[in-house]
Amino acid sequence: MTRRNQLLAIVLGLASLSQVAAQTPPAPAAGSANPAHERLKFDAESAYQNGEFAKAIDLTGRVLAENPKDHVALYLRASARVELGQMQGNAKEVRTGVEDAREAMRNGGTDQVNYYLPYFYGMTALAQLENRPEHAQVVVDFSKQLLQRQGIKPEDAANLYYQRATAEIMLQKLEDAIVDYNAAIEKTPGHVGARLGMADAYVRLNQPEKAEATFTAAVQAVPNNPLVYNNRGMFFQNQGKPQQAIADFTRAIELDPSYTVAYTNRGFAAMSEGNAQAAEADFTASLKVDPAQPLVYSLRGTARLSRGDPQAAILDYSEAVRLNPQNPIARADLGFAKYFAGDYAGAVTDLDAAVQASENLRYLNPWRYWASVKAGQPVAASAAKLGDLVSKPAEQRDWVDQLSLFLSGGLTEQQLMNAAEPKDPTLRAAQLCEAYYFEAEKRAAAGDTANATTLYQQALATKQAHLSAYRGAQYALKNFSPVK
Repeated sequence: MTRRNQLLAIVLGLASLSQVAAQTPPAPAAGSANPAHERLKFDAESAYQNGEFAKAIDLTGRVLAENPKDHVALYLRASARVELGQMQGNAKEVRTGVEDAREAMRNGGTDQVNYYLPYFYGMTALAQLENRPEHAQVVVDFSKQLLQRQGIKPEDAANLYYQRATAEIMLQKLEDAIVDYNAAIEKTPGHVGARLGMADAYVRLNQPEKAEATFTAAVQAVPNNPLVYNNRGMFFQNQGKPQQAIADFTRAIELDPSYTVAYTNRGFAAMSEGNAQAAEADFTASLKVDPAQPLVYSLRGTARLSRGDPQAAILDYSEAVRLNPQNPIARADLGFAKYFAGDYAGAVTDLDAAVQASENLRYLNPWRYWASVKAGQPVAASAAKLGDLVSKPAEQRDWVDQLSLFLSGGLTEQQLMNAAEPKDPTLRAAQLCEAYYFEAEKRAAAGDTANATTLYQQALATKQAHLSAYRGAQYALKNFSPVK
């Protein structure tokens, strides 16, 4: 299992601001005679634009408790509920936002185009969360009717095109989405959501040259917006251009020194370049702005682990587990850190907990078994980590099984090497790294230090720095040099 691939998928999915939130226009004036309500709504809108959706819901709820028909408060709460529900993957929360949007339209008049935006966004979100594409089709059909209205303002038309394009992305109509994103940009050239959405559509279409040109056009159109630099940086990172990515993340930070995601993304890019010290500094900067980031604690823990400081890594991974105790990957990270620190009993506890929390983590079985052996636990307890391996037919055994069988004495070193993938060079390199490492571990346990050292060196020679086996060889040799 590759830590790098897991983290790449997570980090590249980060963005500091919702593109929809950034494009949602201010609520129309309600003409309320209640100054206290107007203040609450003003504060709610500010909270929403800052991404404080729960706060916006609370503030608008106070207004609606006294005036349930205040259509501006309904509109603002709808927007916040849809955003919060989408962020949390909570379909129920999104549905309450959709209902608020409907109520806002009933009480404020259907002539307010703004009021359709949280409704459309909510329906598209439900299409994704509930796997019901018909919800997205409602957005496509309904927005077409609205766009036929006479006298519609350019900015309103741009937002409708943007919402329709977002629904078309959900429906896998990528070419149609690009047409609509272009239409939004023609109406409002500074429409950040449309520009970034179009770039993402080109990424999905596997057209990186057009995607890069679109990201660059976004930077040129809104050069003082940190989001466009951050997202182009994420694109560069995904394209294997870390230096260009770092430059963009740096510019985003210059524009907004409190931009946590840009710090995090720059740190990840530094890690990919083998600069653990710079990565740690960026992760620390991100946590200084917002300490409640379990993923960033995990990333900093990995940076600290890669530069040879397992005790500091344990502190970070422990905090990640505290903040997100249901995350089995965080628990596995903590187990590995304890393993490399020599706390094998502690490693067993955490690796066991990770496997119990997720059946997808069976790749941890060889590590659980070997940590149990190194901790001096009874043979029966160690063997229990391997499950039904012994009774499994040979033709059904995968690479994880082969490693486990080797560690428990069921395969020779040569048999393990013969089991490595013969055709896929990338997969073979990863499997050889693990084979060399565990062969070295068994040699070291038997007192054959010289051959163990050679095998650890062979593990490092594979340059599979994303693997825990590579990290284990670094710790065994106390060699923390970056991969060249």
